[in-house]
Amino acid sequence: MNQYILNLTVNAEERYLVSHIDELALKALQGMSMKTDFLDLRQQVLGEAVAVQYSDIVWKMEGGFAAAERKRLLLSPAWENEMDNHIHCLQIKPTNKKKTSLGHRDYLGAIMNLGIKRGKIGDILVNEREAYVLVDDMLSDYIGRHLERVGHSKVDTSRIDLENVIVPVSEPVQINCTIPSIRLDAVLAAALRISRSEAMKLIEAGQVQLNHQVIEKGAASVKEKDLLSIRGKGRIRIDEVGGLTKKGRHRVYLSRW
Repeated sequence: MNQYILNLTVNAEERYLVSHIDELALKALQGMSMKTDFLDLRQQVLGEAVAVQYSDIVWKMEGGFAAAERKRLLLSPAWENEMDNHIHCLQIKPTNKKKTSLGHRDYLGAIMNLGIKRGKIGDILVNEREAYVLVDDMLSDYIGRHLERVGHSKVDTSRIDLENVIVPVSEPVQINCTIPSIRLDAVLAAALRISRSEAMKLIEAGQVQLNHQVIEKGAASVKEKDLLSIRGKGRIRIDEVGGLTKKGRHRVYLSRW
């Protein structure tokens, strides 16, 4: 593991991750096809940084469908033409035919309560009547046999082909506002319509990522095209930083999902 890769990491967990991926890459050099668990966006950045160091293997990120956020890194020897992503899609439908209020956390919690780790679960796409869950192929049968309820609702679980996954289209909400300074806490407060002190609590709790990296300082500077991810509250992109108002506040134009 070279020093450049280690310098990208910010904690012991990330150092363990890049070390593990480096080991997988070395096994791919020896002729074995390897894969990681599902990675979040920050972990994908680190995984790619490791993979590009090896010119004699092939690799790609795969989440089961084009717009997937959680993806696994596949690594294979250079002579291998096809790479199996080892991802299955489960359709989970409440048996009650009425619309439900079940959300992402409900489905994720129900699956993890079966003893399945988060890294084995990819994206979870939820609509009013069902959810599509991307999972490690070794666990799809187990989940199908044992998942009986999500929240208070009984559910039926079946496997479907990945090409039949219905991906919801989410249009961003445009936000035009003025803020006192181009700081993380100020942008977050304006976008979420909360106070600066409430924004600081989210930041200090490690619930905010700036460009896929957790930032715990509200005074951190932000700029155009930066992406904020807030746990449980979606994402915010800084589209444009405009000029100053007569009162010296900064005009900013944001998109929120």
